[in-house]
Amino acid sequence: MADWIIETLAGDHDKSSFSCGRPILDDFLRLRAGQYESRRLGKTFVAVAPGEKRVLGYYTLAAGSIHYEDLPPAASRKLPKHPVPAVLLARLAVDRSVQGKRVGEGLLLDAMQRSSDLARSLGIHAIVVDALDDAAVSFYRKFGFTPLLDNVRHLFLPMATVQRLLG
Repeated sequence: MADWIIETLAGDHDKSSFSCGRPILDDFLRLRAGQYESRRLGKTFVAVAPGEKRVLGYYTLAAGSIHYEDLPPAASRKLPKHPVPAVLLARLAVDRSVQGKRVGEGLLLDAMQRSSDLARSLGIHAIVVDALDDAAVSFYRKFGFTPLLDNVRHLFLPMATVQRLLG
């Protein structure tokens, strides 16, 4: 059995002890994720041990877009010159107690799968993320994300690539 499973964030999940080392990400989970859910601004998914409620990691998805001008030339070829629909990976964080145990990778792959599933019934060209720091950029680059032209920490992964990675 897996060491953790991924569930939709619910009121009974224990967020109180979550600490990833980045206060902005800790505070979002504790104070804002529920509000984003109720206002339909984002959907948060959490990693928990089977039968447990303590959050080990989380990610949040939202609707987003990429400015056409920010796409590298090879990526913008044959696209109309207006905002390109995307899934925004708004947050991804792992509790310090399980960092280095591939929870972040599992969360990202789950986010990719959910995005791919959405792309079957909705126009979604890519997944986009704003990495907080260079370590986060390196993490996303390992999965094929590439920088947009506006900022080296603003990364995207075309949905065609996501679907190839997932098989």
